Amino acid sequence: MSSSKVTRLGTYPRKKRFLSIGIASITRPSNTNYLLNTTKSLMDNLSEMDEEETYIVIFLADLHEPSRSTRAAELSRTFSKYIDKGLLTVIVAYPEYYPPLDNIKARFGDSRERRFWRAKQNVDTAFLMCYCKDASQFYIHLEDDVIPSPSFFPKLKASLTENDEAFLVLDVARKGNVAKLYHSKDLSNSASFFFLMYDEMPVDWLLPHLRAIKEPAKMRKLPLAASLFQHTGILSSLAEKKPKGPGHEEPFFDLYDQKFRGLNPPAKVTSPLSSHETVSKGSPQRAYEKGSGYFWGTAPSKDDYVIVKFKESTAVQKVFVDTGSLLGRKDILKSGVLQASFESVDKEEFLRESGDHGCGNFETYGSFSKGKVTVTFNNSKKLTCLRILAKENQDEPLFLREIDVWA
Repeated sequence: MSSSKVTRLGTYPRKKRFLSIGIASITRPSNTNYLLNTTKSLMDNLSEMDEEETYIVIFLADLHEPSRSTRAAELSRTFSKYIDKGLLTVIVAYPEYYPPLDNIKARFGDSRERRFWRAKQNVDTAFLMCYCKDASQFYIHLEDDVIPSPSFFPKLKASLTENDEAFLVLDVARKGNVAKLYHSKDLSNSASFFFLMYDEMPVDWLLPHLRAIKEPAKMRKLPLAASLFQHTGILSSLAEKKPKGPGHEEPFFDLYDQKFRGLNPPAKVTSPLSSHETVSKGSPQRAYEKGSGYFWGTAPSKDDYVIVKFKESTAVQKVFVDTGSLLGRKDILKSGVLQASFESVDKEEFLRESGDHGCGNFETYGSFSKGKVTVTFNNSKKLTCLRILAKENQDEPLFLREIDVWA
């Protein structure tokens, strides 16, 4: 598999790494090319330390050599630096690897073209898994039209390190087969399954069957609060598939890494809400401080709040608050606002307006929509506090996933 017959650009790693990422890609009928953006976004979100533990393999799965050569040349021009340093490898398949693809049995009312497309996709998946099986400890099978969450590598590594739950396949994105994480030791068996069943059904339909066979009922899924990859492609590699409309995106996706990296300005976070006892322990501070922590609180009533009190008055550029998660899909803030209080030159007036929280008078700057709010400030005045305020009673708990503050 790692021979020069398969490897078009780059080299197979001599040392086993923590993570390999495999991307199978074919030319889309419209010639729309998502692969370059996907590859660039992966590179842009890897630090130099991350690169040392990562190996990315792009499988150019077109059966015709002209298409493969054109795309390989484009990748070579664009990413030569990463190819030279051993981070990126580009491979192709030899035709004799493929079983017959022209006479796939009719199922699901699929056209001949769709049957060929889905059968080949299964074989492509198996081939790429076989190539990567000895390259790393973990493997992500990734579609070619996605973007990663900022700091996706340390977020994933921290989650895998902090949680020792067994898993067969981890959904690092929930939709379809967009992004799935495997233990590399399981890749041979998974590849054999997809290859054996290549003519039965699409790969994302086969995956639940693999899980039913190989994943014991007692095997819990690792608790990821949000997807680490977002699907961005609109046009499919199958010509007859309609362009994707609204709703194909991940329901919860980490847009930023400000909080995760510990870049929020120092502050104390408080709330009258208590932890949702059946599922969570901790304080609202966890949704603000460094790391992947969050606060899963009880159902808020009207005028319940979460206050962020800065240790020093702070000039703030932007604030983003996200609620809800893959662990609690309905637990968003249904109706709420983001408010701010500012430093006052009149100390007596400030003390009169501070109340019990010591923040001063709050002004509303943004309303939550679908559990999120983003607010920008002009830096002309320094903030003393932020307040997330519930405007209505709600029955569902509040999952406060992250508070990001750019100062």
